[in-house]
Amino acid sequence: MPAPFRLLTIFLESPSFVRDIWLLLISLLLFGATLYIYVRLRSNTFRRIRHLLEERVEVKTRQLVEKNLELEQLSLVASRTDNSVLIAAPDTRIEWVNDAFLRLYAMPKDKVLGMRLHEIAIYRDIDQQVEQTLKQEHSSIFESNVTTHHPRNIWISSTLTPVYDEEARLKKLVMVDTDITSTKQLQQQIEASLKEKDVLLKEIHHRVKNNLQIIISLLNLQSGYIKDESTLKAVQDGQNRVRSMALVHEKFYQADELTEIAFGEYMEKLCQYLYQSYGDKTDRVRVLIDAGDVALDMDTAMPCGLLVNEIVSNSYKYGFPGQRSGEIRIRMFREDKTVTLDITDNGIGLPEGFSVESSESLGMQLIQALTSQLDGELSIGRENGTRFTVKFPYPKG
Repeated sequence: MPAPFRLLTIFLESPSFVRDIWLLLISLLLFGATLYIYVRLRSNTFRRIRHLLEERVEVKTRQLVEKNLELEQLSLVASRTDNSVLIAAPDTRIEWVNDAFLRLYAMPKDKVLGMRLHEIAIYRDIDQQVEQTLKQEHSSIFESNVTTHHPRNIWISSTLTPVYDEEARLKKLVMVDTDITSTKQLQQQIEASLKEKDVLLKEIHHRVKNNLQIIISLLNLQSGYIKDESTLKAVQDGQNRVRSMALVHEKFYQADELTEIAFGEYMEKLCQYLYQSYGDKTDRVRVLIDAGDVALDMDTAMPCGLLVNEIVSNSYKYGFPGQRSGEIRIRMFREDKTVTLDITDNGIGLPEGFSVESSESLGMQLIQALTSQLDGELSIGRENGTRFTVKFPYPKG
């Protein structure tokens, strides 16, 4: 018989108290085994939990160290910077300011804390700025000038930043002010210097124009003593050329900006002078001008004005002989960096076999020279009259 069965038989044949002892021993043994297993399981669980807690504590500790370092750096920046920094509650009550704020506005700290922003002189209109900043939901920058309640006149550049919490509710208002007084003073000096230079340049243009006008007057006086018709016409042509240059200087000293002049207005005035110069033909010949909003600088306006003078003068002199009537059209337009000057007339046109390159006419030679000065290209058409087209780059370079 196997041993387990023999033990079971002995156990069953034993007296009852012996069986009770055996049952007690077995129960204790099972309880001990159960307790041992439970303790081992709990111990393993506790070790795992402790390990997880240690990892979490380590992560949190590292995060706190980083946060403390960041706060320390921010505190250092906020307290040591030369820029004024303040923090206000959503109702604009000031909760904190750095030392730079107290130095900049010469105010004691105990007086500043608790004040509303608009109660400080420089922030009188801050409520409107706060409202606008909150609508934009991002920082805004504005400038202020402190002329009262301050030991000196200062300019301030302010950056107002709203700070929101995780639920998009306004948490704080942060204001950073920078003293830009020296920059403003330098800017004002530069502006004053530029205005002074503008005045000087206008005076120069005015004096040059007056000097050219004197030359025109002298030529006009001299023409009274000239009997030869061809010489008289040459002097009158010279007058017109000088007048076209004088008019450029006149337009520049009359302009608000000295960089460019509206060339359409210039051509209107120039053609009025030519109208007076060729009075015997102006009742029969109309001049139509279309220049849009083209504006030219001094270096370009001068040769371009002389070009218009020469071409329009040629049309007046040679395009409408006798009692012939017609019109002269002047168009100027700009496409990207190219300006086109197109002057046409419906007169008798150029003679057959005419070549501008071989022409001995002073006017034609000037037209070529002025086109070259503009770095331009000249083309001449002979259909239904005469057409001069000059294309040149502007601005140069």
